[in-house]
Amino acid sequence: MKRLALTMIILLAPTLALAQNDSLAAVEKRIKREIIEELRAERDAEKKRRPKLFEPYGFVRNYICYDTRQCITTMGEMFNIMPKDVLPNEDGSEDLNAVHEMTFVSFTTRLGVDVNGPSIWKAAASAKVEADFCGFGSNNTMFRIRQAYVRLAWDRVSVTCGQTWHPMVIQVMPSISGLASGAPFSPFNRSPQINVSVGAPRGWNFTAAALYQFPNTSVGPDGTSFDYSRWSLWPELYASVKHVGERLTVGAGVDILSIMPRKTSTARRTAIVDGVETQAELTVRVRDRVTGISPEIFADYKSGLFNVKGKVIYGQNTAHLTMISGFGATSYDPATGSYEYAPLRSATSWINFTYGNRCKAGVMGGFSQNLGARKDFISTDDYWVRGAKNTDYIWRVSPSFTYTAGNLALALEMDYTAVGYGDEAIDGRAKALRTVDNWRICTMIRYSF
Repeated sequence: MKRLALTMIILLAPTLALAQNDSLAAVEKRIKREIIEELRAERDAEKKRRPKLFEPYGFVRNYICYDTRQCITTMGEMFNIMPKDVLPNEDGSEDLNAVHEMTFVSFTTRLGVDVNGPSIWKAAASAKVEADFCGFGSNNTMFRIRQAYVRLAWDRVSVTCGQTWHPMVIQVMPSISGLASGAPFSPFNRSPQINVSVGAPRGWNFTAAALYQFPNTSVGPDGTSFDYSRWSLWPELYASVKHVGERLTVGAGVDILSIMPRKTSTARRTAIVDGVETQAELTVRVRDRVTGISPEIFADYKSGLFNVKGKVIYGQNTAHLTMISGFGATSYDPATGSYEYAPLRSATSWINFTYGNRCKAGVMGGFSQNLGARKDFISTDDYWVRGAKNTDYIWRVSPSFTYTAGNLALALEMDYTAVGYGDEAIDGRAKALRTVDNWRICTMIRYSF
């Protein structure tokens, strides 16, 4: 309006000047000054809205944890999965795994940088590099990459290429302070991937991703390795649909993993030499696969300071998601060296309640039931599991309290985990004969920047 007024004044200036030379000049100067001030204000506001090219972030985090017994863990015993089974001494009078432990570490400290670049193909271009000190060498911790990806985002479509959270993890995650983030009930995995997210009207969103394994990998005949994924050539596939409402988010997804446990095997061939029948063992190329299909449903409800969320998963060979799972060999053909495999199945769920902001109280509960395989394995030695082979079920209750003052956060979390252990079964489904439990009490101090 001010610019229009100035234009009209300039056009009418010759006429108005005859009557009001002095007053017109004053008005014109005032409007020009206001327009200049308005343009400067718009320019300053635009600079504030425009993201910085580099935005560093991170935190210094220290944990002090106490366990009532030895547990199956990773990351220097900070990533707690489940308590170990009873290990009796020679006369059975003591449980050698009933050892109390105390840990004080700071290697979960994290550094990252977000990069905001210019538009490419009419898309907002960005990148992320994030690292911490949770990698381990022979006698120390090492700086390792957590996330490293490039993202192009249009109005409704975004494409992410690089290492970041597995979409089965990030759809809904528990709000807890423990490093394990709810594992083995909530999936935990970061992997290289190409991820496409499409937003639709009325709050609908569709996600599709193709992933390869590293650093979180499957178990198999050669232990824990990303080779099974590399040999497969076929990527892990994930797809989901969800609806994001004002308070309620609901969705469903499915993950398909097909890996090759072996690239070579041993075949036994019969040969006749000088009229004598002999058996020869040959190393042969095999292309056998094991395929797991894992559907999930999830929900997240928020109202004021209250939040409840959860997930249910029917999992098949989800060891790469840091869940209690795996697969095994169900048959072997000595003539070709080929194996047939079957995935271990499980039914897993978790729910998480939190209330508060500056002072936040919460509790997470999780349950996982081992459903075994559809076929018997060749033997109890011919199947491979993350966790323990003789697990029937596992459940957890984890209350927590977090206090936040500016950039500083203090947390106290108690984690009670119980496992039903039995004897190893030929189909992978052990029947619980005893319950083994562990109390983990953990305090955390974090300063974010």
